[in-house]
Amino acid sequence: MTTIPLSQGIRWDVIEKADKWLDDSVSETYKTQPLAQDWARVVKVIEEIGEAIANLILYTGQNPRKVSKNPDNDETEMLLELADTAVTAILGIQHFTKDTWTTRHIVQSAIAKIESRIPDE
Repeated sequence: MTTIPLSQGIRWDVIEKADKWLDDSVSETYKTQPLAQDWARVVKVIEEIGEAIANLILYTGQNPRKVSKNPDNDETEMLLELADTAVTAILGIQHFTKDTWTTRHIVQSAIAKIESRIPDE
């Protein structure tokens, strides 16, 4: 697994490049149907969470029909899929804003909303 220094944070330049790449690389059908592309970018988050759930099932052994091939790696794979879900959601936001400052503000606002719900100690 490739790691980056935690101090680097979210690479907003990569978010911008990935969003452009995704928009530019879709089939012609999507390019002529922008609403379909909007839907595709949002529901991609569901696909990613489905992969995280599948890995959770392996990690916890919830389904005896689905036997893990690598039990020592199941938790890591689940966490990586959750991270993919988070990044995919950010890319979904970027798809609509086309502005990394606005996307960053939306993500930070969501974190602030969570913070406001945490009771004072």
